[in-house]
Amino acid sequence: MKKYLDKLQRNIRINKNLFVFLIVIIIVGILAGSIFMTIVGSNDKILIAEYLKDFFTNTKNGELNYNNTLFNTLIFTIGFAILMWLLGISVIGFFVVIFMLFIKSFIIGFSISSIIINYKLKGILLSLAYVFPHQIINVLVFMLITAYALIISVKLINSLIAKQPLDFKRIMHKYTIILVFSVITLLLTSLYEVFIMPKLLTMIL
Repeated sequence: MKKYLDKLQRNIRINKNLFVFLIVIIIVGILAGSIFMTIVGSNDKILIAEYLKDFFTNTKNGELNYNNTLFNTLIFTIGFAILMWLLGISVIGFFVVIFMLFIKSFIIGFSISSIIINYKLKGILLSLAYVFPHQIINVLVFMLITAYALIISVKLINSLIAKQPLDFKRIMHKYTIILVFSVITLLLTSLYEVFIMPKLLTMIL
């Protein structure tokens, strides 16, 4: 495990500019999501407020359906990650994975802004419990997948256009390790989100 972590650190140092670019995408996505909540129509704000009220009421009363919630969480996290991973081995996936990372960041910003606007000071604590640490870890995992997907996409494009030699088997071995690491991490964060986060929200409520 340490060997793979050391390799990951080396790759991050080598592709520092790429990771800086992806961090900027994440920050812009979070800010865009936060701002978007303030400019939606009044009817949409009412719907969002009602959704949040129902969610927090069910959480406080212990009425969440944990099986359905876990299933949906796994679909929207692990399924999303696998889709990003698959797009990395396709030429058309270059811009799509960047947009997907932006969307994930946008959702976090939108969620934080929605909770704070509707619950004021208490909303700050609720929003922190709602996104930290699992959503932050998820975004970092998606950033990792995006980075490797972009690197592989560029190598595939260079191989097709410039006829550069490509050791596809070696590349896919590393890329598969990234997928396995990501799936395991997202599984753990999903379990946290479903079974531990609601308890924290209940304490705050």
